[in-house]
Amino acid sequence: MSPSRSTLRFRQWRLTLLLFASVVVFFRSAGQEIPSPADTSRVLSDTSRQVSGIDTLVVYRARDSITYSLKTRYMKLYGKGDINYRTVGLKAEKIAVNWDTATLDAEGMKDTSGNEIGRPLLIDGGEQYDGARIGYNFQTKKGKITVGETEMEGGYYHGEGIKKVGKDVLFVEDGRYTTCDLDHPHFYFYSPRMKVIPREVVVAEPVFFYISDVPVFALPFGVFPNRSGRRSGLIAPAYGEDARLGRYFSHFGYYWAISDYLDLATTFDWYSRGGWANRSLFRYKLRYSFEGAVSASVNRRHEGEPGDPDRKEQRDYNIQVTHNQNIDPTSNLNVNFTFTSGSYYRNFSQNLNDILRQNIVSNATFSKSWLESNRSLSLAILRDQNLISGNVDETLPSISFSQGTFFPFRGKKSGSDQEWYETIGLSYNASGQNRRSKTALTLDSIKTNGGVGETVEFQRTQTQSINQGVQLGFSPRLGNFTVSPSLSFSDRRTFVDQERPVRDPADSSVTFERTRPTTSAGNVSASLSTSTRFYGVAQPNIAGITAFRHTVNPSLSFNYGKQVYGTFLGPASFSAGLGVQNQFEMKYQPSDTAKEQKIQLMNIGANVSYNFRAPEFRVSPLTVTYRTNIARVLDISASTVYNFYLFDRGEGRRVNKFLIKEKGYLADLTSISFSLGTTLSGERKSGSTSATAPEDQPGLQASQSLDMTRGFYLDEDPDFSIPWSLNLNFSFSQSQSDPRRKIRTASLQAQLSFNLTEQWKISASGNYDLTQKQLAAPSVQISRDLHCWIMNFSWVPLGPYRYYRLEIRVKAPQLQDIKVTKQGSDRGVYY
Repeated sequence: MSPSRSTLRFRQWRLTLLLFASVVVFFRSAGQEIPSPADTSRVLSDTSRQVSGIDTLVVYRARDSITYSLKTRYMKLYGKGDINYRTVGLKAEKIAVNWDTATLDAEGMKDTSGNEIGRPLLIDGGEQYDGARIGYNFQTKKGKITVGETEMEGGYYHGEGIKKVGKDVLFVEDGRYTTCDLDHPHFYFYSPRMKVIPREVVVAEPVFFYISDVPVFALPFGVFPNRSGRRSGLIAPAYGEDARLGRYFSHFGYYWAISDYLDLATTFDWYSRGGWANRSLFRYKLRYSFEGAVSASVNRRHEGEPGDPDRKEQRDYNIQVTHNQNIDPTSNLNVNFTFTSGSYYRNFSQNLNDILRQNIVSNATFSKSWLESNRSLSLAILRDQNLISGNVDETLPSISFSQGTFFPFRGKKSGSDQEWYETIGLSYNASGQNRRSKTALTLDSIKTNGGVGETVEFQRTQTQSINQGVQLGFSPRLGNFTVSPSLSFSDRRTFVDQERPVRDPADSSVTFERTRPTTSAGNVSASLSTSTRFYGVAQPNIAGITAFRHTVNPSLSFNYGKQVYGTFLGPASFSAGLGVQNQFEMKYQPSDTAKEQKIQLMNIGANVSYNFRAPEFRVSPLTVTYRTNIARVLDISASTVYNFYLFDRGEGRRVNKFLIKEKGYLADLTSISFSLGTTLSGERKSGSTSATAPEDQPGLQASQSLDMTRGFYLDEDPDFSIPWSLNLNFSFSQSQSDPRRKIRTASLQAQLSFNLTEQWKISASGNYDLTQKQLAAPSVQISRDLHCWIMNFSWVPLGPYRYYRLEIRVKAPQLQDIKVTKQGSDRGVYY
């Protein structure tokens, strides 16, 4: 077609000219000179901005052709048309622009096979809108999409008609929302009318929920968050029934995103037969500076009716405080405190490690170091609570200072050129602590009927102590031997205030005896140690084995100690220790071109000591340890203990007589233990990864807050990319200090997981006690990947903590509360 007088058509052939023709339009008057057809781009402008209302550049290009009418100011782009205006971009196979009205229309076209190509795609401020036909006004920033689709924050929106009526307002006709990425989604929310405010909220009325195109439920209206990052909102509850607790309403609460650096979540449980529970979690974080959390759980639960003889009331609490802060490169503060009732984990936890806990250790530590002078200071608080006995041991606080080793006589020489006195080093340390303890004591008491019973009272002890010491040492090298003599002095002062309960046998009353002993001690100690190392090498060059090497590292030490002053002067101590470490290695080279490999075969160590001042049994038992790894698959470790003294069956104990002299052999094997362990797994599928995305925000992350809205006790989703994995551990120990009586333990732990298919994963774990012939803590987990849904089934079939839980839920975190759950628990613990 030849161009008319009023129409000029530019044709750019893809094989002879540039791939794209770029044109920047500024709208000039109708009399503006038009560049020749040979130009690949042109610039037009219009000095009258009132006509178009466009106040910036519009860049456009097309792969096939561009037509422009000077009379009607109408332009058409054919073949992968592309227009960019500020943050708005449009791509389509065919685009028509009316510059007078500042409007455009875009649509796809049919190819020679009748298939649609170049479907319009509108990009507005990072959001993408796909439709069969798109209209847009540059001036009003309004538009309309026919049969449109868009994706926001992992959610997919579809509408028969989408109208953009403002910069941040969309109206959707016959809208559909889902997180399933299939063209025909497995589930979706449908509404005939939707109002969408990007990155804020979606309002719809009414709302219908469909699964496989089957309506499941309906609501008169719905409000859905549509904002990236953390956001406040209700935490969806669960409803169920328990035979002992009655109907229950669990984990209903609220998540509050206070700011980018703070958030708070709290949930409540209610039981129809009485009782309630509350769990709250407050968190804060400033990346590279500090982060922490405070969690609290309070539980009040009743089993049985009031007045029943078997009615049970449970009252438990648990408080956890954590804080980690890097004050500067040399100063750190770490806090980890737990305060809990003795039965909390046993009554309310589903974590087996927590249930089996016997004590809770809490601590807070501030540390400061001075790198230039090799000094450090630390301030700590410690609390150890025994959950079984109720004993509490607290250190409030302890402070310590250390001056690391410095060399007062060292010159500019280094290494072997140094004189012996240049290796002399001095160090100093001092510490003080205030310790409080509460220990349960069982006292006999007289009952009213004349019998004897038992009561528990607590002994309270407070101890303050101050310690300091100075050490001197040097390490000269004498040929192949390293000799390390040292001398130290320490001073310790202790002040004790103790209240001990005492039972009066006459009337069974309890009084407390208070004592305040004070002790001091000054000790001088000296030591001398020497060590060396030698090797044995063999080069067989057989079957690819190029060399064997045996490394022997013997050491000998002497230690002397004497209390020079103090409250209780004791005798001096003098002892010697002997140790030998053996390392066996092999070098393997399967072929002349292959790289030589170094393989660790086995490590064997032995230690024994001799006490020159002991009245009897001066020779300590001999301890031998073994460790090896076979083909980097099987880990093996073992230890044996040998006693050199005779066991007298008449006295029922060992006596101060050597076996070599009495029985003709060196020692008795009194203890043995060994363990085997292996971890095997299939190769991870290509293209899958478990790495998490790096943080790009200084405060709390969106993924962290979403976990909180699912509850406080979460199991990790299964990793379907690992086809199978197996962990096996076997441990055995036997102690026979008395040859007539053997104490033996043996157990097998196993954990197996495998993919039955690409969507099914089965995991099982358990512990079998071979001596008691009992299976402990078995558990089974079954997971099914349902594309946009996931099914998890957990089951503990045996023991006092039996339970099961079946859950089918949507994978997407923004819809994580859409789920179906069925569970049962012998303890009535539900999540």
